[in-house]
Amino acid sequence: MTLTLTDIAPDIETPEGEYRCILADPPWQERGGGKIKRGADRHYPLLKTPDIIRVMLTAPQWRPCAAGCHLWLWVTNNFLEDGLHVMKALGFRYVTNAVWAKARMGLGQYLRGQHELLLFGVMGRLNGEARAQPTLIGGDRVHKTTHSKKPQESYEAIERVSPGPRVEFFARQRRDGWDAFGNEVAA
Repeated sequence: MTLTLTDIAPDIETPEGEYRCILADPPWQERGGGKIKRGADRHYPLLKTPDIIRVMLTAPQWRPCAAGCHLWLWVTNNFLEDGLHVMKALGFRYVTNAVWAKARMGLGQYLRGQHELLLFGVMGRLNGEARAQPTLIGGDRVHKTTHSKKPQESYEAIERVSPGPRVEFFARQRRDGWDAFGNEVAA
């Protein structure tokens, strides 16, 4: 069964405005553990890649800034190719990525994952503000978080590089200076 935005969050409020920075942490169709649920599906509803694109493209009342916009997109190793596809479908050009190095190993069939990628793309002409931002997020300072909750350091890095206004898609909580769109965000 394919979930839609209405299935996940029927009363969700969508952001309004033109944004120069978009962050997304989609609920990728990440499953793990065979009969024992150990993947993301045990924590929240998942979306297939075409549905992630549709949700982001059809969310009313928001748009990337016509003069230029940055997209930051979280992906796991299994969804790297999908992440690049999402980025292109949204009209962004992939530029580089950052890595969130985790203290603990996760699941994996061939290699056990111990990091997540934060893809960075641009639309139009919008230069970054901090050219000295390292691509490693966390490193020795990584703190254990709840499932899928991204480290504070990632938001700080994004804020150093990308000007506002900013919006986070598939957000888990509100953050000062950001609009938030997600089924876990309290209204």
